[in-house]
Amino acid sequence: MWGFHDFAEFPDNFLTVLQQAAKKDLSRADVEKRTKWTVERGSTVVNISLTPHGGEDYFTVSYWVDGKRVRQVFPTLQKAKDVAAEKASQMTTGDLGAAKLTDADSAAYRRAEALLEPVGAALEFAASEYASAVKRLVAVSLSQAVDFHFKRHPVQMEPKMVRAVVDELLKLEESEQLSVRYRKQLAYDLNRFAGRFCSRLRHVAGTDVDEWLRDLKVGPRARNNLRNSVQLLFNFAISRRYLPTDHDELSAVPLARDGGGEIEIYSPQEMADLLAVALPEHVPFLAIGAFAGLRHAELQRLNWAEVRIDDGFIEVKPNKAKTASRRLVPIQDNLKRWLKPYRKASGHICDYVNTSNQIDKLAVIVNAKLKEKDSPAAFAWKRNALRHSFIS
Repeated sequence: MWGFHDFAEFPDNFLTVLQQAAKKDLSRADVEKRTKWTVERGSTVVNISLTPHGGEDYFTVSYWVDGKRVRQVFPTLQKAKDVAAEKASQMTTGDLGAAKLTDADSAAYRRAEALLEPVGAALEFAASEYASAVKRLVAVSLSQAVDFHFKRHPVQMEPKMVRAVVDELLKLEESEQLSVRYRKQLAYDLNRFAGRFCSRLRHVAGTDVDEWLRDLKVGPRARNNLRNSVQLLFNFAISRRYLPTDHDELSAVPLARDGGGEIEIYSPQEMADLLAVALPEHVPFLAIGAFAGLRHAELQRLNWAEVRIDDGFIEVKPNKAKTASRRLVPIQDNLKRWLKPYRKASGHICDYVNTSNQIDKLAVIVNAKLKEKDSPAAFAWKRNALRHSFIS
């Protein structure tokens, strides 16, 4: 409101000046020769400044577009205000400087906005993400990359830690009534693995497993056995849907070259001499190993009830076989003759705890017999020679 003291500050013709100012849409501040004005729309501000020239008053509108300052000059304050308001509104909505869209472009824009509405993404953001993904993908579409990701990491896949999967597998193996020796070895291998990899199982890369095995500085056979134990763990995780069905990280872990040394066998004469001096508790072990080809671990688990002499075969049950599959091994005539004097209805074939000690004991007996005969020969146990002799 104008007060009386306001009028005292102006000359007698103040009312005339005020009427003229009203016609030019000037405020009281204009009458007082204001030189700057602002127009605001939201957070956008456009400046107007009085810029006299040639004795006339002009009004300059200034604002920034794409980092560049734009100035426009108008003869009246009202025109400057109108343009400033228009530019401020355009900058607030992001339309300032935008190119006019064709009808086809407008339709495409509306379709793109409609497609993005369910996910709540802005068009500019979606375009940026797509461009970034395409630049990084080589000869693969974005859709194919997404399909591959969900194949490897299904939404319903449970993210299990290595330690948890190892414990679950070992508990299952214990319930399967497998041999104590096998379970101890598996537990030893997998506990070493879990001690090294403390992450989620699906994050364990084959290259990391290969590096770990090489750093252990173990022999090729031990290294391959560890690899087999890890493969068993991965297969178990796949069956429980902790890993995708096409998980193949161990394809990056090559088997170690195991020369294994020269393959040795016993000649028929050596085998005859060995059986001739063997103690009664050694004969079934030696005869089945040499004439049926069972492995030492299988012989240690074998029961007389599974040696079906009358039926002509030995049954190796899955929980006693290295391959975890049942097989029937024929009993040859010579094996039948060696086993008949020792056959039992039940009980272990190897009725002793430590096979290695029995082998050492057998070697002492054989060498003692050779010494009695003044033979220059010396007997030494040959690793896996019984099975190799049968195969040969």
